[in-house]
Amino acid sequence: MRIRTALLACVLILPTTASLAAEQYKCILIADDGKGANTLDASQYVDLSIDKDVVRSVIHIMDASKDLTFSTCKTLPADGSNFNRWFKIECRDLKSVDGKSYTIEPFLAGAYAGISPIIDKNYSMYGAIAAVGTTLNIGTPARTFAIYADKKPAHEFFCYSEKPKP
Repeated sequence: MRIRTALLACVLILPTTASLAAEQYKCILIADDGKGANTLDASQYVDLSIDKDVVRSVIHIMDASKDLTFSTCKTLPADGSNFNRWFKIECRDLKSVDGKSYTIEPFLAGAYAGISPIIDKNYSMYGAIAAVGTTLNIGTPARTFAIYADKKPAHEFFCYSEKPKP
């Protein structure tokens, strides 16, 4: 009987333990105020979860009629390009979170995203990102999430670690 109870406890605890391994982030939009200064827009955000090779995102932006996500995300090979130096993961194929129809601003057609590696002093963009975080009084983010349209950044988010939800 004790063995069965112990096995049952392991089975019940295992899914919780696995979900705790995922990295959870709240990403806040860093916007341009039109005068060359950065501002925060917390009304536009990304909820991001990375669990090994599985990336989940909920993208809430004013340029879409509902919350979006990307269908596919993959780890990028190190090929020396700027995009691959700045980002560890690339996501493509926008879709709505609920799988139903949605509208987006035309410039977002074909948009894709880059997710940076963990940001530390060895990251190539550390100085610039840390400076923006200091200026906005929000500190250096753990990661960045950037949505690209027409091969240029359309939305840039600073991502901060969150505790996994039980």
